[in-house]
Amino acid sequence: MNTFLVGQMRGSLPFGVAVGDFNGDGHLDIVAANVGGSSISVLLGTGDGSFQAQAIFDVQGAPFGVAVGDFNGDGHLDIVTANDGGFHAVSVFLGTGDGSFGPQATFDVGSDPVGVTVGDFNGDGHLDIVTANQNSNTVSILLGVGDGSFLAQATFDVGTSPDDVAVGDFNGDGHLDIVAGNEGSNTVSVLLGVGDGSFHAQATIEVGPNPFGVAVGDFNGDGHLDIVAANVGGGSVSVLLGTGDGSFHAQATFNVGSGPFGVTVGDFNGDGHLDIAAANNGGGSVSVLLGTGDGSFQAQATFNVGTNPAFVAVGDFNGDGHLDIVTANEGSDTVSVLIWKPCGA
Repeated sequence: MNTFLVGQMRGSLPFGVAVGDFNGDGHLDIVAANVGGSSISVLLGTGDGSFQAQAIFDVQGAPFGVAVGDFNGDGHLDIVTANDGGFHAVSVFLGTGDGSFGPQATFDVGSDPVGVTVGDFNGDGHLDIVTANQNSNTVSILLGVGDGSFLAQATFDVGTSPDDVAVGDFNGDGHLDIVAGNEGSNTVSVLLGVGDGSFHAQATIEVGPNPFGVAVGDFNGDGHLDIVAANVGGGSVSVLLGTGDGSFHAQATFNVGSGPFGVTVGDFNGDGHLDIAAANNGGGSVSVLLGTGDGSFQAQATFNVGTNPAFVAVGDFNGDGHLDIVTANEGSDTVSVLIWKPCGA
């Protein structure tokens, strides 16, 4: 494991993490959202799994979630953060292409946004933003204009205390849908997209105790997207297999570590089946569950990271063709990078 300090001069508390190539050198970089530092830290990758010292950019409020995308169509990746701390907004940073970013522009969302992700919800070719608003029990949709600005939010009801959001086409109609993890109601909410930026009323599905992070992927190879939720109160993840019409089978649960917050997916062993990685906030570890290809998973393998990891992301940081893992560790003001290695190495 390699650890890198983030936001150290600001007190930091890094919570969200995302990856992308911010300077166009072909190497993946990392961005962490520092709740306690009102900032983001950008760490440019060298291509061998190590990173340059952080560059810090100020954020309004307390940024929790972070996501990346090209919001103005210039070919350079931009950054969006979900800001709590009384500001109830997202901050958008437009990338210059050399690893630096212009000043933030803020756009209002619901109360206490935590998770954030991006997708084209109205099919106009411009990326849009969705946030999970923990204190208003909604998700906010900001439709992108294509120049880095966004229309005023539209809000849609979800369950109680949503913490995270993910997107995918759950009913195969070609329109992106949304799933939110509702920590306060032990459910996930699925909102099917109409294709014009609006969504049908939520369908709620039971998962484990206090779901936080959510992610999507096809875990059983049937061509339909499935959902995984990290259950903070249960030390588990819930897997919901999709039917292809926007509905889901009852959950199957798999044990992970203590207090999992973030969850993500990727094929970590190269067998063609998606696997799961969960960040165990209470255990200072990441749990990796290897998929069998039928929607079930092997028992967890755990790997130590920093203190109180929150969100987790994946990418190939050393160019060896294998996925690596990064966590944002709010308790140690670091990000941890786990570089893949073959079994027994």
